Amino acid sequence: MPSELPTWLPWSPSHPSLTPRHPPTDDDKRHKRKKGKRKSRYPLFQFSRPKTKRGLPPQHIYSSIMSAVPEPAVSTKKVRKTRFVCMGDTHNLSPYKGGFKVPKGDVLIHAGDMTKLGTYTELKKTVEWIERLVKEGVVERAIIVAGNHELTLDPEFYASYGHNWHTQSPQDPQASLSLFSPPSLHPSITFLNHASEHIILTSPTGPGTHFKVFGSPYTPMHITNVNNLCSGSRWAFQYPPYPSQASSDIWEDIPDETDVLITHGPPYSHLDGWPVSIGHGVVETHKGCEGLRRACWKVRPMLHVFGHIHEGRGVQRVMWRDGRHVSGMEEGCACSYLEAEEDGDKLRVPTPGEKTEKEVEEASTGTKRMAEKVEGFTHDHAQMEWIDPGAVDERISGKMSVVDVTERTRMFGGVGLRDGETLMVNASVMRSAWPYKGVNKVVVVDIELEVWAGG
Repeated sequence: MPSELPTWLPWSPSHPSLTPRHPPTDDDKRHKRKKGKRKSRYPLFQFSRPKTKRGLPPQHIYSSIMSAVPEPAVSTKKVRKTRFVCMGDTHNLSPYKGGFKVPKGDVLIHAGDMTKLGTYTELKKTVEWIERLVKEGVVERAIIVAGNHELTLDPEFYASYGHNWHTQSPQDPQASLSLFSPPSLHPSITFLNHASEHIILTSPTGPGTHFKVFGSPYTPMHITNVNNLCSGSRWAFQYPPYPSQASSDIWEDIPDETDVLITHGPPYSHLDGWPVSIGHGVVETHKGCEGLRRACWKVRPMLHVFGHIHEGRGVQRVMWRDGRHVSGMEEGCACSYLEAEEDGDKLRVPTPGEKTEKEVEEASTGTKRMAEKVEGFTHDHAQMEWIDPGAVDERISGKMSVVDVTERTRMFGGVGLRDGETLMVNASVMRSAWPYKGVNKVVVVDIELEVWAGG
């Protein structure tokens, strides 16, 4: 990266719109969209929480707006660093049995696939080690979602397909679910089954911040040959893949004001690469959900944590754009080497500060010719690169796999996460699909969140 970033880049220190994430003003709250209720056309995805209907993505980038929190009162000025310890796809590994290490942080996020086949015994052991981390003060709070391997946590699925998986020892889904509900579950552990929660960190030794989180276990359908008794079987929490209507409808449940999004699977083209051998070479196919990617484009959470595709482990910083100049590509051009010049013209991404269509039009200096040139790049070229400081063997480097997007960061050109951007994290601990080989470090994310009045 050059020593001086081009001024047209939205994260360039000299760019006029470069401002940190800020709390909402009264005007922001008054102009917030009204929500309506809609009934899903798919009974499988009818949940007790009312769904939110959204229109098309805006034609410019909006700031994320957090709705007013009645109790406790929210500070409107102060933000503080909060450390998330992110993991997924641990598949029965435990940090207390040498499986992997969990550094100290504020919030633990587990993005699903805690087990191999979701038996009661496997789930109980997982809950026990997460609860131990909370009790020992390694983290203040823990947030969990299930994955497709948590077979017994999806009763409807298990009634139809469980016999294909647990031929020798049938399980009781209700017994498994009881592990994740009061009074069994520790009060500092939140289990989200396609639901949202407002998390407030109240520890006197913690950051005293708060955030709104949505967590879901759902992934596109995948059929696996299980044993000689059946030709193939589905996994838990799955839906028909895109372009099915279900793959779009299910993600409309994500609230607009979501700060942290946790899904078991990745959005399409983001850390979802699956290597496939073709001839004498290997190519990467995308296994993520396009419906989820479009939902992320609309909601634009600060942090999106997932797993499922083990080989996709990594981090991307995504700036969303309006798609006016590069049709079909909603991610902004985020790499300085993509700066394109022809006849003195530059293609520049509209920034969150450019609110009106007129302002966007005036600020966009890209020509049609340049738009066509950039359109040929893949989604991966539209991301800021994260170089994992913990990628070297721990016995040599001893460093954590940390990504810092606070205002004082030295990563990503020294610019912290801004309004309208999303930090995407594939936190798979297992490095490969079955048979599992190798273990990744958990991903530690430092991010600035709003402090509540009591913090």
